[in-house]
Amino acid sequence: MKSLDLIRVLLVEDEEGDAYLVKIGLKQTKSALFEIIWARSMQAMRVELATGMFDVVLLDISLPDSEGLETIQTAKQLVADIPIVVLTGQADSDFALKALTAGAADYMVKGDFGFDGLSRIICYALARKEMETENNLLVTALTSAANAIIITDKNAIIKWANPAFYKLTGYAAYETIGRRPSELLKSDRQDDTFYQDMWRVLLSGENWRGEIINRRKDGSLYHEELNIASVKNSIGEITHFVGIKEDISERKNFEERLQKLASTDSLTGLFNRRVFMERLEQEIARYHRIGSGSAAILMLDLDFFKRVNDTFGHAMGDEVLKRLAAIMISNARHIDVTARLGGEEFAIILPSTDIEGAFCVADRIREQVAAETFVYEQQHLQITVSIGLTTLKNVDTSAEKVLIRADKALYVAKESGRNRTCVEH
Repeated sequence: MKSLDLIRVLLVEDEEGDAYLVKIGLKQTKSALFEIIWARSMQAMRVELATGMFDVVLLDISLPDSEGLETIQTAKQLVADIPIVVLTGQADSDFALKALTAGAADYMVKGDFGFDGLSRIICYALARKEMETENNLLVTALTSAANAIIITDKNAIIKWANPAFYKLTGYAAYETIGRRPSELLKSDRQDDTFYQDMWRVLLSGENWRGEIINRRKDGSLYHEELNIASVKNSIGEITHFVGIKEDISERKNFEERLQKLASTDSLTGLFNRRVFMERLEQEIARYHRIGSGSAAILMLDLDFFKRVNDTFGHAMGDEVLKRLAAIMISNARHIDVTARLGGEEFAIILPSTDIEGAFCVADRIREQVAAETFVYEQQHLQITVSIGLTTLKNVDTSAEKVLIRADKALYVAKESGRNRTCVEH
């Protein structure tokens, strides 16, 4: 048999007969074990509270040194979070409401305790106190959480949000409560299908987790990792949703920087050799999959570039390389792939381009480079570029083979006097 927990009761009652009835009623109960300390006045109550620990206070509101609601208010200040059950001589619903408002946990009419009635009232008061303590802990945890948290009803109307949400989004509480997150934060970076899939998961009762781009009040965009959980009632119906938002903008920016470092040439901003070769392999696969169409590859090399570095210095050389990259980009479409393969060697993939079209692009670049006067710290320089051109063929099985063919065309251009475009069929 499970032993009963001891409940320490401070009974504040000036009438000896009423105190006796309370003691008898609590000692006879079988549902709990009570230890009762009796105080006859508010002053005696102060003394007992100073010397002992109690779980609940039974308070008569007509004491020799205190009367009415003031008794409850004074007692509440003394006991802090110990629940107070008011003992009153008459059933008065208006007074009962005032007593509860003043800080009482519950009230009971003297002489109307019934079997175990007072014991149940005390146990209920203690249970409510425990629940309130847990709720306060949860609210404190939610309020102080670093991540933004919102609670909405089943129609996605915001009912509550923590300070981190307001800090993240820039909105105030009065601008948020009663509105939908989509009305405040939607950036239009996700399409309708994205939100349809999200709601399909949520309305099925499952949790949804994903990354999303949202918009702050000031219009700036941010990345967030969003977790949404559904809250159900006792019969399994969804009543609310809880969303936890973590700002991952810094992480995404870091990942983007890493990706850029891994995929681009730091000087020119063009793709590096690794990415170029990957894209060329993809273009070859697409070419064979479609079985028709065309694609061209240009290889570019600045003429006598070593002399530029030796004569004018590497700073001037870097300016020349960056300017060539800019000319390449200005002549490229969004589907083209421009890259620096290394040193003064560059390349371009031209999807859906035949040899005539590729030759026009190559000569346009070559002519613009030849017409350019490079200036750096009052030094002036003109330079040319040689270009090798080839197109994809049915026999091409790797990017290396295509690049070797383009390199042969480039070698011919160099050997033929430079500043020209040559084709390797």
